[in-house]
Amino acid sequence: MLFASPAAINFENLPQDEDFKGLYLAFEMSYDSIRTLDFQHKDSKTAYLDAAENLYGYLNKKKKTNYDEDLLKLLTMRCLYNFDKIPSAQVENFYSKIDKKYSKNAGHHWIYGNFLISQGKTSAGRDELEKYLKMKDYQVSNFFIEDYAYSYLLSSMPLNAYYAITNGGNIPEEAVLNQSLLKMIKSSIKESSADETYSSEQVWRISQGKDGGAFIYSTMLGISIPSKPEWGLRLAQFTKEHAAMCLLTPNDLSLEGKPASISIVLMVYPESLYSESIKQKTLNSLPITKKETAEISGREFEKYTFEDSSKYQDARNGALGYFYAAKITPEKLSGVKCEHEVDFSKVKSEGGAGQPKYFAIAPAQKRLNEPVEVLIIVDSCNALKDETIKLLEDFFSKAVFE
Repeated sequence: MLFASPAAINFENLPQDEDFKGLYLAFEMSYDSIRTLDFQHKDSKTAYLDAAENLYGYLNKKKKTNYDEDLLKLLTMRCLYNFDKIPSAQVENFYSKIDKKYSKNAGHHWIYGNFLISQGKTSAGRDELEKYLKMKDYQVSNFFIEDYAYSYLLSSMPLNAYYAITNGGNIPEEAVLNQSLLKMIKSSIKESSADETYSSEQVWRISQGKDGGAFIYSTMLGISIPSKPEWGLRLAQFTKEHAAMCLLTPNDLSLEGKPASISIVLMVYPESLYSESIKQKTLNSLPITKKETAEISGREFEKYTFEDSSKYQDARNGALGYFYAAKITPEKLSGVKCEHEVDFSKVKSEGGAGQPKYFAIAPAQKRLNEPVEVLIIVDSCNALKDETIKLLEDFFSKAVFE
């Protein structure tokens, strides 16, 4: 599925002599069979690999090459790497030379991005594909779009893969050229229903962020909230009787030199299972002192402040907290922005040295096709008021509700 497509190359800039044309024709006829790793049938691909090696040898002997010749050489190297004909370091070094010499060109980012993805470095690979996408100013071929969508699928982000291959839903499914890839993507997306019971693992996922942080997210509910690996966390399943729930306990605060924490409880009800009395019951249990509105992730929330001096009668100086409530109506592709990648290059695998690694890509739950009611309770104290406000500002600036 990883084309590393020759569409990135301008063939008018390639040699026109008969020797080259013969070598290129043999490689072109072999390319489809060696563009991806296939050790199971390695012995049957000898002639195809010979074609790649012959073309690579021709280009490697040239003292002066232009950009498109270097792209073709990188493409042959990428194919030869698939079958251990050349080491990855050799591909990486040649890419670095091209990138340094032709920093304003885009094609090598496409080919190298696919090379990285083939190694399981999906995050770094997609970064390269996105460089190509930005440099080409979105005037790209369908071959690239398919590669880009596939990179999302391999990152366990099938909703983003679907978004990419259908151009944000603007291309009808029947008009997608690569129907086999579309079928693979759709098979990784499961319908969601408020009438079903889902385990906490089906509702919620945890993703490691690039900056060392983490995200708790649910494509089923259209929610993503930031977290940290050291924070306390509890996730609940979803049933017709119980809301989906996420309890976070940030514990990186301090009070009088001692560890302190607050709690953030997020509850989500599908509209068909929600009653206004649920919110009212929560409000009646809290000593509300102020009501206002707050915009979070482009959505308007009701915000209530509550205080209780009879609680936490110690250094905490009484309870202080906030209650947020909002109805989130789904849009055309809700769930896409809250989906996070799994970088399988960082996933450890059990097994002997030299053995292939296999990782199951879990299907994503499609966003519920109805509004959801989001209720958030933040429990803190007066002594940590400034710290709590700062924490919530950062928390909500990274949150997604769709």
